[in-house]
Amino acid sequence: MDELLEQFLLEGRDLIVEAHRALDVLALNPGDTAAVDSLFRATHTLKGSVALFDMAPAETVLHAAETRLVGVRRSGMSTDPELHAALVATIDQVDRWIDALEAGGLPDGAAGLGEQLSQALSSAEAVVHLPKREEEEDPAWLVQLRARAMLRNRLADATTAFRYTPDSDCFFRGDDPLSLIAAVPELIAVAIVPNTDWPSLETIDPFRCIVSIDGLSGAGIEAVQAAFRLVPDQIVIAPLGSSAHAPQRLMDFGAETTLRVDSNSLDRLARQAGELTVARSGLKTLAARADAIDSSLAQDLRRAEAAIEQASSALSHSISAIRRVSLAPTLRRMPRLARELAESLGKDIGFSLVGDSVRADKQIADMLFEPLLHLLRNAIDHGVETPEARIAAGKSAKAQVALQIAIEGDRLIATMSDDGRGIDPTLVRAGAVEKALIEADAALTLSDVQAQRLIFLPGFSTAAEVSTVSGRGVGMDAVLRAIERLQGTIDIHSEPGAGTRFHISLPVNAITTRLLTVVSGGTTYGLRLDQIVETTRIDADAITMVGQGQVCMIRDRVLPVMDLAQLLGQPGETSDIARLVVTEVTGESVALRVRALGERIDAMVRARSGLLASVPAVGGTSVLADGSVLIVLDLPELLA
Repeated sequence: MDELLEQFLLEGRDLIVEAHRALDVLALNPGDTAAVDSLFRATHTLKGSVALFDMAPAETVLHAAETRLVGVRRSGMSTDPELHAALVATIDQVDRWIDALEAGGLPDGAAGLGEQLSQALSSAEAVVHLPKREEEEDPAWLVQLRARAMLRNRLADATTAFRYTPDSDCFFRGDDPLSLIAAVPELIAVAIVPNTDWPSLETIDPFRCIVSIDGLSGAGIEAVQAAFRLVPDQIVIAPLGSSAHAPQRLMDFGAETTLRVDSNSLDRLARQAGELTVARSGLKTLAARADAIDSSLAQDLRRAEAAIEQASSALSHSISAIRRVSLAPTLRRMPRLARELAESLGKDIGFSLVGDSVRADKQIADMLFEPLLHLLRNAIDHGVETPEARIAAGKSAKAQVALQIAIEGDRLIATMSDDGRGIDPTLVRAGAVEKALIEADAALTLSDVQAQRLIFLPGFSTAAEVSTVSGRGVGMDAVLRAIERLQGTIDIHSEPGAGTRFHISLPVNAITTRLLTVVSGGTTYGLRLDQIVETTRIDADAITMVGQGQVCMIRDRVLPVMDLAQLLGQPGETSDIARLVVTEVTGESVALRVRALGERIDAMVRARSGLLASVPAVGGTSVLADGSVLIVLDLPELLA
């Protein structure tokens, strides 16, 4: 691909995302001048960019949009629904044309469509007058900082205020936040404040920075800037005077160099970092062997292992940070696709997207779109009702579909929800039995949560109408497989008549995977730690037969017990002590009996391939420190 075209595709799609963000704000507040300015900048830049390529229709329609936005900015008026709809249609169409350009060129009829959009922009009116803009208030942190200084009678000495928010991984890069603060000239007051509520001692991570540092200085802005010249993106600074001044983020202070790196090179670097982690673990084995020969040598090996562990951990964190990209380019088409699908089905849909600026590993960002697109299509096509059906059911004619992305700890959480008809577990059971995917007797023993998960079975979906199990099976097996390839999980929360929520949990980082090793039938296997709720040991006599299965009591809960060896076609465990791994990957708690519980390790898990590609219940493989191959089990498939 031509380098100039490749650059345009990247930047053009970023501008599309910026424009849609501004339009989302204007949909809620037509008088938001900052959003109008942002939309104008994105439109103006796009117009200049498309002029470099064979995209005359796009240039024409963007010029019309730019002209209307200039009028809005100058006249002190804001967009009414008609103009807003025309602007949304314009940005959507330019987005399609960018995709078409990448595929080979604009389609026939693009010029005519561009003229239609230009006319719609010209005829739409902007009639809502903007409210008077009030002077911006100081942020809360600056108000509180002034108050602290006033209590100490030092406010009169201050000329500059700042908030320093160190990156959470700053310690791994060797940054010393307190040393930077100490270097600020004429420091008057300092306050250390948590970025969120203080975590408990049991959950706090001492290797991550979770605070911001507010301060007042008697020096000028330039002198304070100089103290933070190495971390300009982590500083907000404000001059103090008789009138309020908006704090300025020093994003552009100092020289900043951006280097574009081939993604395959990053992938290789990530694999090599993972292999270094595995190789480092081998030193523990050597140290244990050296204990019997030379304890001093063993101690030296452990010190070397500790130093290498620190360096490799810092390297892994740095590579993880580099690999993290915004999800905005991945999710940018979601609002447009939702509008197009709803229009084609004659449904009135309100689609909301929250958290698209969240950053995640490149592999996650590249592969997340496909399962989310399946969920979106099912939500609109089969999840929500027609306007007439909704009114008859006492609902608003306009359905709501929402996608929310958030980071919780080291997991990325994606939630797709709708307020539609929901998933009826009774109909799901009947549909699965009818398609011979499950025996009728087995279907009756399933809980409602387990029955709803039957929609993930391959072959569950058919071309039947929505009345057959709400049509929720279309593509859902593909969703499950895609999520599992990303080492994630998906849960369903649905209430018939009220709606459905799919909850996806994925790792933020994809370089290494935390595993628990277990022994079963004389073989060591790996289980993903994020799929394990707890491990425990109980007397084997505490496991009793109920019907055709075994159960045990754990924390006042009755859990079914399944023997891992038997699931793998081997003789079951017979020891006096039962070692159990509790998991909830099927939607219900299940205790998995193993012969022995091993250690927790960080490992590079490779997707199953070759002879293992067709072996069920294998999620991948890894290489242990001694060079042996570890089979990582796919618990959802194993327990299905």
